[in-house]
Amino acid sequence: MKKRLKLITKHEPSVKAFVPGTFVRKKVSDAYNKSNTQNKSTHPLAGVLLGIKDIINIDGYPTECGSNLPTKLFLGPQASCVTKLLKAGVVVVGKTVTTEFAISDPGLTRNPRNLAYTPGGSSSGSAAAVAAGFCDIALGTQTSGSIIRPAGFCGVIGYKPTFGRIPTDGILPFSKSMDHVGLMASNLDVLEKTLKVIVKDWSEIPYNENDNYNLGVPLGSYIELADSEVTSQYLNIVERLSSSTHQAKNVTLIEDILKYNDEMDEFIHAELYEVHAKWFKHYRDDYKNLSLQSIEAGENVKKERFVYLKEKVNTYSSWMQSLMSKENIDLWLAPTAPTLAPLGLSNTGDFKMASIWSYTGLPVVCLPTGVSVNNLPYSIQIIGRYGEDELLIKHAKKIQNTIGELQIKNFWEI
Repeated sequence: MKKRLKLITKHEPSVKAFVPGTFVRKKVSDAYNKSNTQNKSTHPLAGVLLGIKDIINIDGYPTECGSNLPTKLFLGPQASCVTKLLKAGVVVVGKTVTTEFAISDPGLTRNPRNLAYTPGGSSSGSAAAVAAGFCDIALGTQTSGSIIRPAGFCGVIGYKPTFGRIPTDGILPFSKSMDHVGLMASNLDVLEKTLKVIVKDWSEIPYNENDNYNLGVPLGSYIELADSEVTSQYLNIVERLSSSTHQAKNVTLIEDILKYNDEMDEFIHAELYEVHAKWFKHYRDDYKNLSLQSIEAGENVKKERFVYLKEKVNTYSSWMQSLMSKENIDLWLAPTAPTLAPLGLSNTGDFKMASIWSYTGLPVVCLPTGVSVNNLPYSIQIIGRYGEDELLIKHAKKIQNTIGELQIKNFWEI
């Protein structure tokens, strides 16, 4: 533990994964020593280091939401997912940096793989903290692509559950109809151990390693979002899997992914405005620029339009499940984002390749699959059937065994 604390103390000033003042070395050391005395059978996560995205309430820490608005506005009970983790023995290292209100205005967090590049967002600090080795796991949230994209950019395991399988109480909403709580993790084993604690009705299921499974390769407007470098690396992974453990099947996913994403964004911005309407009247000038634009966009959505979009949301979830059944697809494989992590800290990257899986509520795991010349990770999304999160983790382990577990260096190791 002394080495971990020394690592954080030395490199956190460069990475800036934690909200200032929330990582206190002695507090973490004392909590770790106490945790290590606990019975592992009753406290399965004893000694596991946790970061908590700063839109999630935990007793004893303020919730700031990456914002300049008064923290008293965000007071509330501790999130039940946090309570479950604490009862299982985790050690809280600190609150992790988020874009303002989990929207798009970045914080100061840098990508520990290469400090010149964004860690992604909105769960920026959670991804960076795990990538840097500061935490074993970190809680994040995703409305469009806010767990999977930063996990991919930072080269860590990311997980977004089937919608609703991790409760969202105690968390400042973006879109109540779309928000998911998920995790970043250092490896699939610690992820699975954590999911057994916080996912509703987690159950052990049989899985035959020797069976072949049908792998959906989403073509058409969806795959056209990705640049040539990302597409080339992704197709190489598809080829490796289809020649060994899976049967790849090309499927045109959706006719116009841009129109689809625009409609879904319109809907979530309308729900975002509902969350902020009261505060917006009093603190409008304190919101950052991209938050301001998003909330104003939501304010302009008419009631009739909102009802129409909400009906579409419900339709799309059913449509996706029907498509997977019709095409006999066990899981989709897709790039995490259209590009690798962008240079600079002014934006957190493009979410358009992640959002469709959020909007349809499917479970997703992100795996790193390679490293570019700038030490930026390549990654894939593995998307399972609705409600089959347990099976998805088994698939992810099988895929990782095939392509190999990736060890990516941090900036101080290069």
